[in-house]
Amino acid sequence: MYDLITIGSALIDIFIRSKQFILRPTSKGTLICQLYGEKIDVDSFLIATGGGGSNAAVGFARAGFNVATVTETGKDTLADLLLSEFHKECVATNYVAQERREETGGSVIMLGEDGGRTVMVHRGASSLLDPHDIPMRAVKKADWIHLSSIAGRLPALWAIAAGLKEGSASCSWNPGQAELDLINAGELTAQSLPCQILVMNAEEWKKMRLKQQAFRAIIPEIVVTEGGKGGKLYLKGERRPQSFESSGIKSVDVTGAGDSFAVGYITARVKGKQPMVAVEWGKRNAASVIQYLGAKKGLLTLAELSKP
Repeated sequence: MYDLITIGSALIDIFIRSKQFILRPTSKGTLICQLYGEKIDVDSFLIATGGGGSNAAVGFARAGFNVATVTETGKDTLADLLLSEFHKECVATNYVAQERREETGGSVIMLGEDGGRTVMVHRGASSLLDPHDIPMRAVKKADWIHLSSIAGRLPALWAIAAGLKEGSASCSWNPGQAELDLINAGELTAQSLPCQILVMNAEEWKKMRLKQQAFRAIIPEIVVTEGGKGGKLYLKGERRPQSFESSGIKSVDVTGAGDSFAVGYITARVKGKQPMVAVEWGKRNAASVIQYLGAKKGLLTLAELSKP
């Protein structure tokens, strides 16, 4: 069986950068604007693989784990790109569900000169995991399950939870917006999904502000990242979070920063490192990834993560 199984999306990302993109600050944030109907030149165009489940799977494989991934794709050219990379990175694809009538998901990412981005996502097949797509025997026997967003597919989440409760695997979780909606609606609670490590960004943590105390009382470790501002580590039983600074590395592209941080942090904890050492491993992985376009190119090996 596998040391670690990731469950989440697998997408194709198309990155577009242009000096002609117009960035317009507003009271609600910065807009990326172009004249409708205009044709503009782009300075770079890159096709890469992405998605939370896919990014984490490759990250953990590079860190030396025996990894399988649970995701759903179509049977199309985009799926072939994903499977080819999984094979290249030594990620087992036994549990990749391929459906002929579905489309492999993807996103178009418009990059500003400051490293910021606007993302247009078609989640496609990756948002359609059903309970029968979850390999229950493997979930029960794995050492660790890393769950990223599965578009709020509640029946699939219940299946994963059942497998975790019946088995011996530890679990880390990086929920997406759809899962946050379920949490805020009371359909997912801190007790619903056995989870040792919860990882999210500050905006996501803020969105579940009415549920924060309940989650802090149950989940042993909650890591909240805040980009260039660093982040906070909440440990069960401690009243105050421990703050940490960012790496200070200027980003080329922030795609995959959260996934790579999670991989570094979880790898360190699995290897028996203390939580604040794990934060440093997470920062190191994320700092490497954001220096490249795409979510995977900069992912580090175990030797690179553990450098003094």
